[in-house]
Amino acid sequence: MKKKLLYTTLLLNVGCPYKLRAEVVPDKPNILIFIADDLGWEEVGAYGHPVVKTPNIDWLARNGLRFDNFFLTASSSSPSRSSILTGMYPSSTRAQNLHDKLPPQAVLFSDCLRESGYYTMLVGKNHGTNSPEIEKRFSYLKSVGKPWKMGELWKEALRQRPQDKPFFMFAASLDPHRPYKQGTYEKTYEPSEVVIPPYLPDSPEMREDMADYYDEVTRFDTHIGEVLEVLREEKELDNTIIIVMTDNGRPFAQCKTRVNVQGVKSPFIVFHPNLVQKGSATKSLASAVDIAPTLLEIAGVRLSPGLQGISLLPILKNKDIEVRKYAFAEHNWHAFKAYERAVITKDLLYIKNWLPHLSNPVVGDAMRTSAYALMLEDFEKGKLAEVYQDCFIAPRSGEELYEIKKDIHCLKNVAGKKNMQEDLSRLRLILEIWQESVGDIFPGEELLKRDDGRFSRPLGK
Repeated sequence: MKKKLLYTTLLLNVGCPYKLRAEVVPDKPNILIFIADDLGWEEVGAYGHPVVKTPNIDWLARNGLRFDNFFLTASSSSPSRSSILTGMYPSSTRAQNLHDKLPPQAVLFSDCLRESGYYTMLVGKNHGTNSPEIEKRFSYLKSVGKPWKMGELWKEALRQRPQDKPFFMFAASLDPHRPYKQGTYEKTYEPSEVVIPPYLPDSPEMREDMADYYDEVTRFDTHIGEVLEVLREEKELDNTIIIVMTDNGRPFAQCKTRVNVQGVKSPFIVFHPNLVQKGSATKSLASAVDIAPTLLEIAGVRLSPGLQGISLLPILKNKDIEVRKYAFAEHNWHAFKAYERAVITKDLLYIKNWLPHLSNPVVGDAMRTSAYALMLEDFEKGKLAEVYQDCFIAPRSGEELYEIKKDIHCLKNVAGKKNMQEDLSRLRLILEIWQESVGDIFPGEELLKRDDGRFSRPLGK
């Protein structure tokens, strides 16, 4: 415990430690991050989805750089967002559980942008930053509980900003988070259209649920398009770095809260005509903790020792450059007690679970759906196919290893295969070294946050 406190003390800073470089870029670019709430990386046209329409995100990809191996540090909203904004792993921020607030002394990269002359805005979901001490450090902050109003709020924020400063905006949508069927949609999808992932049962209930999810993905894209029009009108589009991403995977079984591919892989598109090659894609591995050092470097702000990411600027300039071999992700409390860690390469994904005696349920809001109720009923009757059972079973494997190049949905655990033992040992060691480096120490099950009493954890079979 003392070791963790020591690391955390070193990694959290009081006040912004960043200093401007001696040679500051005279015309600093605007910076705009569009972040979705519970968007699966697959449900974006630029990543090959055959049904979901995302024309504005696709336009940004055709004119920017698409990352094909970008991973989040958590598959849960507030720890993921806190990690993005601090450039630190969730276990180092002291905000690793859902609903945890960052401590007042935490440094956000937006603090450093503001001190270097940027007008900073957080508009939409402020999960993870919703403490008065941190909220007041944005030049402009507006939170909203109406996802259909998001485009209007983003445009309003842009139009009220001072015209003599570069801006940073964290445009934090509530789409496609549950509950669905709220507000209006420009396009709606029919259940017959949807593509059911191989780990979800193809039932009428699941199809309707997935179609509602698609509606909100397209609405997120529509709101992005409204902001792009404002930037075009103001002739600011070519001077704005635009990022499109998500905070965690889609809110379905074996996705959100998991540290598998569908839990922590994110769409990640970077647009800037003078920085990236138009219409390019990179296979280089990247992590959410890399966003802060990247944007600070581009803005001409010196990087802090507290940052735990690596600047992606070399990749933005040359898509074939590699800056990291491993990415890391955490699963902590999100309605249910949990402690999992993952190591990710371009070929493999390794998961260690400190609580294998417990089931790994779907998130609470998905438990309220008729699609989930049907899955649970079939499971209890012994009628649910094995590939769909993962959110119910216990005990579980303490270690999982997936060959993600040929098993993108992490369906076949190969940790027990003889020919995978060398890789398994290597990734075990890498995880141990990483945990040691960030002060991430398992405190014991009794000290973890307990299950939310509103939801019943499946007992398994």
